Amino acid sequence: MEHLIAVGTYVSTHIFGVLGAVVASFVVGFLMHGPLFGKTWMKLNNIPMPKPGEFTVSKMIPGILASIVMPFFQVAVLGRTFQIVALTGIAQALLIAAIIWFPFTALVFVNEYMWSGKTWKHVAFDASYNLLSTLAIAAVAFYTL
Repeated sequence: MEHLIAVGTYVSTHIFGVLGAVVASFVVGFLMHGPLFGKTWMKLNNIPMPKPGEFTVSKMIPGILASIVMPFFQVAVLGRTFQIVALTGIAQALLIAAIIWFPFTALVFVNEYMWSGKTWKHVAFDASYNLLSTLAIAAVAFYTL
């Protein structure tokens, strides 16, 4: 119970870090799903290019809300973890984030995507995006401790 309270305390005392982590996650998501690899992402998900007038922001609201909630909790947990282990450098923070990411994200993608018949390229894309986002969140958490 004490760690749950400590996570809440972390969020309330590191609000700029929490907000920075949400922004960092949005930046990574924008770059990966937009100018850098947007067409690849759309192809992997069989999403046709929207025609003028078809695109509405309301279709994006559930994804936007999830994109706010997820990094909020990630930075809270990573930030508290970083406090517990008393990090000495950014490399440790990134390593811990990657170690946490692997079983709780990468392997979940492999399991889910393989059972649903998605390609390894799709697994690699989504897992890579998630890793980059997690590392960005970890960096913000470390530098705002």
